[in-house]
Amino acid sequence: MKKVFWECPDFSLSQTLECGQCFRYRKEKDNCYTVISGQRVVTLGQEGDSIVFYSEDDIPFWKGYFDGERNYGEIKQRLCKDDPIMAEAISFAPGIRLLRQEFFEILMSFILSQNNHIPRIRGLIQKLSEEYGTPTDDGFYSFPTPQQLERVSEDTYRSLGCGFRGRYMVDAVEKVLAGGFSSEELDKLSTEDLRHRLMSICGVGQKVADCIMLFSFGRYEVFPMDVWINRVYSHVYCGGEKITAKELQKLAAHRFGDDAGFAQQYLFHYGREKKIGKV
Repeated sequence: MKKVFWECPDFSLSQTLECGQCFRYRKEKDNCYTVISGQRVVTLGQEGDSIVFYSEDDIPFWKGYFDGERNYGEIKQRLCKDDPIMAEAISFAPGIRLLRQEFFEILMSFILSQNNHIPRIRGLIQKLSEEYGTPTDDGFYSFPTPQQLERVSEDTYRSLGCGFRGRYMVDAVEKVLAGGFSSEELDKLSTEDLRHRLMSICGVGQKVADCIMLFSFGRYEVFPMDVWINRVYSHVYCGGEKITAKELQKLAAHRFGDDAGFAQQYLFHYGREKKIGKV
């Protein structure tokens, strides 16, 4: 099997794939990973600063998927300046990069993420893909398109284990099929208008909308908030004092500016792994 090497500093496959932003990958032997996006499947490994592709197919796509052109060294330098807390969080997982994922798949994935944990989310996505997606040449399944899910009922989603989220998934499919939700249309919107459009989908609150904007549309100024990141931020920056979501949004915007999304992912992963602020 021919190897293709891609030199990409500030990039760890394991840290990037396992930090909570992505659900469609499988860890293979020898620390390789198989990643699925749409109909595309790739197996990658890592040797030092080089990513190893075990296929020549779709390499430009995957470089974009992994945000390969961005200088993460500069981002980390900006975030760490006069901020020892952020420096510690980044040093814990300096190889995280923010992925550019397909809109509809990430919409449904983060709807499923509500009141859920990562292994179960991944299992539900796998079930949906096997039941309604398209088989790939590699023995995997693509995530189903809105058209493939058009006739799936709330009861069927519930039977697959999606629970209360089934109602939200039906509404998401209906709204996407009705129009106004193509990636091209959404990408033209301002961040506030994009958030508002996404939140018109039943069950999509600000946290889910911000995750979609960050991990699919590259709106790096957003700072997705949930109970966990609130707890971590409060513990490391506010001495454990309780802060509201609105206060946290203002504080994060002031502290991190246009790099808020990168900061959130470093803090989220660091806080979750270290169980910071957990009682």
